[in-house]
Amino acid sequence: MAKRFSRRDFLKTLGASSAAAGLYLSGLKPIYAQDKPAYDFNLAMVDYSDPVREAFESVIIPQFIEENPGSTVTINWTNWGRYNEEMTTAFASGVTPDVFQGGAVWAPQMARRNWALPLNEFIDADAEWDWADFPEGLQADVTVNGQIVGVPYRQDLRTLWYNQDMLSQAGIDSAPTNWEEFLAAAQATTVQENGVYSVEGYHLSDSSGNWQKDFQPYLIWLHMAGGQFLSDDLTTCMLDQPEALNALEFLYSLVHDHQVTAYPGIEPQGDLNVIAAGDAAMVIANADTERVLNLYAPDMADAIVPAVPMTGAVQATHAWVNKFFVSSQTSEPTRAWDLLRFLTRKDMLEVYAAANNNTPPRLSLLDADYMSDKHKTVLEAAVYAKTFPQHHNLIELFRPIAAELEQCLSGNKAPADALGDATEAINAILADDI
Repeated sequence: MAKRFSRRDFLKTLGASSAAAGLYLSGLKPIYAQDKPAYDFNLAMVDYSDPVREAFESVIIPQFIEENPGSTVTINWTNWGRYNEEMTTAFASGVTPDVFQGGAVWAPQMARRNWALPLNEFIDADAEWDWADFPEGLQADVTVNGQIVGVPYRQDLRTLWYNQDMLSQAGIDSAPTNWEEFLAAAQATTVQENGVYSVEGYHLSDSSGNWQKDFQPYLIWLHMAGGQFLSDDLTTCMLDQPEALNALEFLYSLVHDHQVTAYPGIEPQGDLNVIAAGDAAMVIANADTERVLNLYAPDMADAIVPAVPMTGAVQATHAWVNKFFVSSQTSEPTRAWDLLRFLTRKDMLEVYAAANNNTPPRLSLLDADYMSDKHKTVLEAAVYAKTFPQHHNLIELFRPIAAELEQCLSGNKAPADALGDATEAINAILADDI
């Protein structure tokens, strides 16, 4: 349901909310808009939790109203299940939000559909906002054919997490840094009998989940192997290349030869993920692992820590990047940019990210008050992170490889056959998409 905020709402909220007051007293200083007309902004939010919504309603939007007197902000809180249909309807009818959120594969789609306003001129003219504070990989993720079509507000950055007590008990004193060390650690910590695992040395993927449950971890190993999903010109699938095969053969060996991970994997216990439950020694995961530990397994929190990404042929991992866009149909592009600029300003991103312990997209937030030592290690992994190729039809391209990975890891297909069939199917989609 949409909710409108005005200056009156801001004053009421600031007086009533101790959380908001604490954030203001901690150093957030209004930077009032100069010579900017009042405007009734519309914002679409799809990526949020209850704490994030509270941060927006208690702090972020009231601060924006304070800096933009007379303006209002109407927020449409929606969900991913209906979001694409809502946005399609909005653009077809010509009534869109001024600023809207999008997911990891949205930038090339928005450019293809002409839904996103290019932001180059605004960014080039705004040195104070500091585009250079965003890592180069994240900048590239929102740049399509030279046009910056969005601005990141969070990154789902994956790196190795390990139970240092389990590794230490197995005689391993530090995190693995390469595939050989990783395999040795996984073998030393796996506990299984007759194919029944009580501890996986490495948790590859959950036994349930969506169709990307195998593709997401495979993509990270593909990056480490020095491979890529599509050619640089986006016309050819690269999964039939030696690097891609090396990555899948290694994962296949973990399941079937070395037997250090179950497939399907051990199921999480409700909100308690597998490593937090003590059912795995290692996993490649995001910073949410720390939140889960602190909430549901505080006794395990000291033992489970992240490390920088491992090295295969190269040191690499993957980041899923969510972003804000300015609608190409906004009636006031400059004012819409003012809102997007504000939402991705360092102080506001800190409030947003801290609310849900998200990994921020700005490197300068490495020293933010809410960043723990663990989260700092995760953010440091950003310099090794790859993002998705800039093809507008990525979801359809992902489905064939996801299906073939399941066939392979289940033992029904050899890695080379699975990748060959995936490559053929993906190239057919690419050929039809020209």
